[in-house]
Amino acid sequence: MRAPGRTDILAATLLALLSVPAGATTPARVAGLHSAVLPPVAAAATTAGGSGARSDGRRADSPAGGASSDMPVALSADRITFTTGYRMLRASGNVEITYGSIVLSARALTYDALNNRITAEGPLRLRDGDTVTFIADYARLSTDMREGILRSARMVLNRQMQMTAAEIRRSGGRYTRLFRAAASACTVSRARPTPLWQIRASQIIHDQQRRQLFFENAELRLGGVPVFWLPRLRLPDPSVRRASGFLVPEVANSDRLGLGLSAPYFVTLGDYADATLTPTLYSTGTATLAVELRRNFRNGAIRATGALSHDSVSARPGRAYLFVDGKWRLASGMQVGLRLQFASDRDYLREHGFSATTRLENAITLNRTRRASQFSAAMAVYRPLAAISTADQIPQLLGDVSYRHLWQPRLLGGQLGMTVSALGYMRRSTADILGRDGRRLSARLDWTRQWITGRGLVLQATAAMQADSYGVQQDSRFAPLTRRAVPLVALDWRWPLERSRGQVQEVIQPRLQLVWSPGSNIAIPDEDSPLVEFGPANLFSLDHFTGSDRVERGLRANVGITWSRRAADGWNIDALLGRVLRLSDQGQFSAASGLSGAASGVVVAAQVTRMDRLRMVQRMVFSPGIGLNRNETRLAVTGKRFDLDTSYLWLAQNNAGNSLRDRSEWLVQAGWQISRGWRSEASWRYDLVTGAPSDAGVVLTYRNECMKVDLSLSRSFLSSSNVSASTNIGIKVALAGFGTVSPATAGKRPCAEF
Repeated sequence: MRAPGRTDILAATLLALLSVPAGATTPARVAGLHSAVLPPVAAAATTAGGSGARSDGRRADSPAGGASSDMPVALSADRITFTTGYRMLRASGNVEITYGSIVLSARALTYDALNNRITAEGPLRLRDGDTVTFIADYARLSTDMREGILRSARMVLNRQMQMTAAEIRRSGGRYTRLFRAAASACTVSRARPTPLWQIRASQIIHDQQRRQLFFENAELRLGGVPVFWLPRLRLPDPSVRRASGFLVPEVANSDRLGLGLSAPYFVTLGDYADATLTPTLYSTGTATLAVELRRNFRNGAIRATGALSHDSVSARPGRAYLFVDGKWRLASGMQVGLRLQFASDRDYLREHGFSATTRLENAITLNRTRRASQFSAAMAVYRPLAAISTADQIPQLLGDVSYRHLWQPRLLGGQLGMTVSALGYMRRSTADILGRDGRRLSARLDWTRQWITGRGLVLQATAAMQADSYGVQQDSRFAPLTRRAVPLVALDWRWPLERSRGQVQEVIQPRLQLVWSPGSNIAIPDEDSPLVEFGPANLFSLDHFTGSDRVERGLRANVGITWSRRAADGWNIDALLGRVLRLSDQGQFSAASGLSGAASGVVVAAQVTRMDRLRMVQRMVFSPGIGLNRNETRLAVTGKRFDLDTSYLWLAQNNAGNSLRDRSEWLVQAGWQISRGWRSEASWRYDLVTGAPSDAGVVLTYRNECMKVDLSLSRSFLSSSNVSASTNIGIKVALAGFGTVSPATAGKRPCAEF
């Protein structure tokens, strides 16, 4: 004798209710029943009267004589009629029957025990778990509600994708067939009866186990207009986050390559790996196959991107590139990083829009950070892509290793640190001076301690000693081996003063930092310190050089004052004023840097913010008698429908490596929420020195609950010996509901509660 299946369990429960005398009618609620529920239990429910009585029961045997089951069943209705002779159960008024994860709600329900069939009259709702919901006018179902027919029905998947059909058939609790059906993720209402997009099909099959949708004679319609037809179509249902298949095609236009059409194909390679293949064909005859591969490991990840092109607009028809980035964490806590970059020629990446990088980097890195120590090492090989005659004079092989450890000595107090490092570099050129190769070994010992007095004064003392050994080849200006030792002593004094007035708090803090290091001048090549930046970020730095090859010398005082204001209404202000004063000018910095002379340029910085809606920033360095060395101005405003971010930059010649000419540019980025669903964005960069724009772009985006469309137009006005000015046009469409979440965040219409 077979054990009862899920159908037997529900049937046994309903049969138990039929033991009531013929024609008995009572308002009832029968809940908590199981496959072991027998007629006495049902009878007990009726004797409790018509006040919504409740009864529970359980037995070791089942009506079929098989093993017992604990599948929960609950039935509730305003009115239940039992007809024993015809073995019929009739429930009406707010009927709800729950069987495991399946819930059926209907206006009326009839159970036919002779044919093992449930008939439900709508409007009805059948919910199978949290992912599948049916809404229909009529349903004829098996007793486990996993098979049957629904008419004038809708099927909703994950509250995203809805499919309407003249008839829906369920079979085996796995397959659902929809006849003369339409599928869409768009909201349909009386005001908008035609969805923005839909797929019509003669038949749609949903495989609930594989979570796939199969369309026959699929027709894509936009605004009710047919635009595409396929005899067969397979798509993942909304519950699938990753599935192999074609992605939405993309269209782009380039001045150089012409009109291009891309058809990306996504491939899943297990739970932790996938790939995207993107073939693109341009109107000029250029064909490109781009590949992106991603793989996650337990202790790391790797990502590889590349492309192969048959290029008709280049003298080199076969072109390719490959970028690989990976990172891993070893058991010892060491992190390993890998970067590999290859390109067949220097123009390929930029012309095809893959990357704007000016050099290729192949590197491996190691680093480990612990509570009191840090280790890092790197080896890199660089290949410049710029069309310059001095490319072989740029260091192409670079190795660097460093280790730092911290202690807290009891005798001295404070913190004691030690750093050891090694650096080596090599150029491709063998010419004297231009092809200089070198190495550097360094060791540094530093100590820092801070005191806070009873009056709130903050004092900090610093002492350091750095020793370096330089080895130089292929540069006759320097000795093959040079050593130096540079001590440093510093004292930092701060006095924060606070004042509160109502809901406003102000803090003003004068600061004086005295720093001394000897004024010796040893001939050492400068590889890492040619760029000097001076501003509010490094006003109180012990050394204003950015690297280790140059050391700021002499006695100097970094002097400044800061003021901050915090208010309960959200208006906050921060300001800084300061400069560097020296006992004597050592001639280490250029006039344009703002650090030259016995007194440096004056640093002025201010910032005004109001929550996250307004931000005004002003930073500048100016030298009396010389003028403005550097200026940065930024205004960012965020409103309900409009946002603006604009900035102005001025750099004097020879400031921060800007050696060719003065630099002055204006950048504007703006966005406007035109209406619900429609948004436009624009960017514009203008060179005020040449009086010409550098680049500009416009993006128009439409979003709703079921799709996203991006139209973009960009123009690069700059040109050089290897890059020409270009204009690019792009269009990208994303449809929600097939293995994706809705793209809409703004302008999303609320869904009905299914």
